[in-house]
Amino acid sequence: MKRTAAAALAVILMALAAVPSAAVYAQDTHREFEYDVDTAWTPDDVQEMLDYATYWVGKIDYASAQNGTDPNNKRFEELYEGGSTDCSWFVYHVLFRYGLLTKFVHSYEWGNNPDRYPGAHNIGSDINKAVPGDILCTGKGTASQNSHVLIYLGGGQVVECASGKGGVVTGSAPHHIREIVHFDCIPTHDAAKGVDTD
Repeated sequence: MKRTAAAALAVILMALAAVPSAAVYAQDTHREFEYDVDTAWTPDDVQEMLDYATYWVGKIDYASAQNGTDPNNKRFEELYEGGSTDCSWFVYHVLFRYGLLTKFVHSYEWGNNPDRYPGAHNIGSDINKAVPGDILCTGKGTASQNSHVLIYLGGGQVVECASGKGGVVTGSAPHHIREIVHFDCIPTHDAAKGVDTD
């Protein structure tokens, strides 16, 4: 699946997304690619998705029903500059856009309920087995209040939407990982390490 042909369109759509509008729900719009977890991705495909995720660094604030900062459910809306979301919805918006999810997955469901994310499987908690595009799960994993999810960028770095960090940020991968989720269509070869993790 060649995704780089859509890169120019993605830039245009991100620019348009910078203009807030009435609530637009992810389930209804903004899927750039049809749902497909069977077709193998290229490293360029993965990088395009990660570029989209990191585009929002410093542009999205944190808001959640868990701490009362999202009374109007802004996290459900498409991502836009000046908008707000939480960790689960950030991961959802990115993966939905690139055809990896059909429905929302709560932070505590990641790593616990593979039926919620078909085409992916849990690979344990060893960060050395993670590749760019994997989902890292932390916390107890029993409720939204005690769980967190991040997107692995490679090289020990992640992108996440975190309450204590002001929104979407990049940084080092957490030390205590509960589970890593890998989509089978994403290549397991990590160019940064020069090894195949299969």
